[in-house]
Amino acid sequence: MGIDDAAVGVITERAYARIGLFGNPSDGYFGRTISVSIQNFFSEVTLVPDQQCFSSRVSFEPGPCDWNAFDSLTALAEHTKAHGHYGGVRLLRALCVRFHAYCAERDIPLHAQGFTLKYSTGIPKRAGLSGSSSIIVAGLRCLMKHYDARVPLEDQPFLVLQCERDLGINAGLQDRVIQTYEGAVSMDFSDETRVAATGAGRYERLKTSAFPELMLVWGDEGSDSGATHADVKRRWENGDAFVRETMAKIAAIAAEARDALTGAGFDDAESSAATRTATLVALMNENFDLRRAMFGDEALGARNIDMVMTPRQFGAGSKFTGSGGAAVVLCPDGNDQWERVKEACEAKGFKTARVVLNPAPCAA
Repeated sequence: MGIDDAAVGVITERAYARIGLFGNPSDGYFGRTISVSIQNFFSEVTLVPDQQCFSSRVSFEPGPCDWNAFDSLTALAEHTKAHGHYGGVRLLRALCVRFHAYCAERDIPLHAQGFTLKYSTGIPKRAGLSGSSSIIVAGLRCLMKHYDARVPLEDQPFLVLQCERDLGINAGLQDRVIQTYEGAVSMDFSDETRVAATGAGRYERLKTSAFPELMLVWGDEGSDSGATHADVKRRWENGDAFVRETMAKIAAIAAEARDALTGAGFDDAESSAATRTATLVALMNENFDLRRAMFGDEALGARNIDMVMTPRQFGAGSKFTGSGGAAVVLCPDGNDQWERVKEACEAKGFKTARVVLNPAPCAA
């Protein structure tokens, strides 16, 4: 039986996809990043309080990726190839366990009324747009409302990250920060002591109005972020000089991009806008080139590399939004260049869309 959306006290929350614009993947290596929240795609979680008096029952309704029965072995294999071995219910279960522990450690009282959780998501799978963490973020917002229990904003990213780590998901803090804070955020994770002790970096909100128009390009191949990062993570932990030096350069790109976006070090005249945009294009391309040198073409995949390099044939800036599966593109020369990039990408079977930035809540 599905959730009765006419039930009393239904809570529905959204969390949006994100684009890692500059500096990724250095967020997982004590670096710096700039990310934006986008309205193009989102996940939604609905919580329905148990309608039976005095019931403390907690249940989860299977989502679109939580199948346990298949028409054939072939159907099982195809579904698993598209969606992975696990669905979204495990994310919500991990969240409930962590939320309970968080509240218990801080003596936050929780009432006994049970509930059912269900989720849906329109975020493309394995596209580096943070679909998994969006389900957890939306679920956390539901739990906070249901229990009237506030988790401070600064604590939310690490709580979400812990849920994913409990499930063996290889993740850094960047995605969870931008999905909880929303808007545009410059993040600094360089203070290793602080990050280790608190699970948080230092965050600065940026004005979304400062960002140039962006294009999103994505395909159907996707990327497994855990597999992609595995070798580089091992090399980092073993002190590989090339990996450490390259991560430092990628982190520095985020710092330079922050200055270009805020106008720091640039003239205030409107004529400097073109200079700042050209700087962002160069930094975007350099970010990807450094990542490619470090991870290698085999790990990134030929299709993913083509997705990034196609816009660059027309003078655009382009890089992964995450670990692969989608790219963010900046066209500095306007609509004609934009249309050429769009046509070339779509001719190769990629999907494209104008990025719709998601401003931070007014109360944030």
